[in-house]
Amino acid sequence: MASYQYQIFVPGGNKTALVVGLGELARDEAQRKIIQDAILEKHKNDTDGEVEQVGFISTAKSASPQLMMTGGEFCANAVRCAAAYYHGPLRLGGDKGGPDVEIKVSGSKKPIKAGLITTRSSKGVRLKAWAYMPVPEDSSKVVVPLKDGMYYVTVGGIPHLIVPQTQAAPYIRDIFSNYADKKAQTKIALDFLEKKIKEEALPGGKTCHVVFLEHIADVLKIHPFIHVASTNTSTYESACGSSAASVGLLHCFLIGESVNFSLLQPSGSLIRVEADYAGDMYKNVRISGSIEFGDTFTLEI
Repeated sequence: MASYQYQIFVPGGNKTALVVGLGELARDEAQRKIIQDAILEKHKNDTDGEVEQVGFISTAKSASPQLMMTGGEFCANAVRCAAAYYHGPLRLGGDKGGPDVEIKVSGSKKPIKAGLITTRSSKGVRLKAWAYMPVPEDSSKVVVPLKDGMYYVTVGGIPHLIVPQTQAAPYIRDIFSNYADKKAQTKIALDFLEKKIKEEALPGGKTCHVVFLEHIADVLKIHPFIHVASTNTSTYESACGSSAASVGLLHCFLIGESVNFSLLQPSGSLIRVEADYAGDMYKNVRISGSIEFGDTFTLEI
């Protein structure tokens, strides 16, 4: 029997477990999947929501911080969690991140810069984690317009089918009015994604997202549905950093300039997207938002 330590983090509602001590697990996807499934099962009835994803990190004392997701995919919110772990809950940072850390992340060819911002006020301590996103060097492959006014946006090595509000409205009504179960909602959304990929002969990936957009008052809300092929896991995420980044890149494409705005997540939290765009080139994409430190657990399997 093996013992594993892991800590819960909640970036904008996207409850994430990070298993500490990557080691041999970096080369053993099958064991990572076993650990992930055990953690998901253990927390499926938590009163504060189920764990939605699991990552594996090198220890805090490691000279080379590293994060690997269960299926070897990239995950922006997990990067933010890793940044919080490496900094610790009381590490102070400045408005642009202060002390930052470069993390070797699965799904990215280059290390990802991320950090933790801590602010204090009369209301207490507020934590916000940020991370930069890897953008394809060939800008022509970042945003691809599709039929019916939809878009295929790639960021972090992840393709996102983005469905603007006009096209998304009937799907949102169908998914959330006719299906109360989260698994059923996810299946309907991902069936739609699979159909569009086949119709348009689009490239897939280790992870594929479909993101439905909805305007609520003066805020744009995203509905991100995620499928990780290598682990055969799918979910309607409470918050998704890469989906938020993809919408930011789409807005750069549509208006021809840099953007800086917040997107409402299913959890009710906001993720801010800052994307630099000039001369038809996507320069940097940075996401940031609230993060909470959860408890530490031991798993024996």
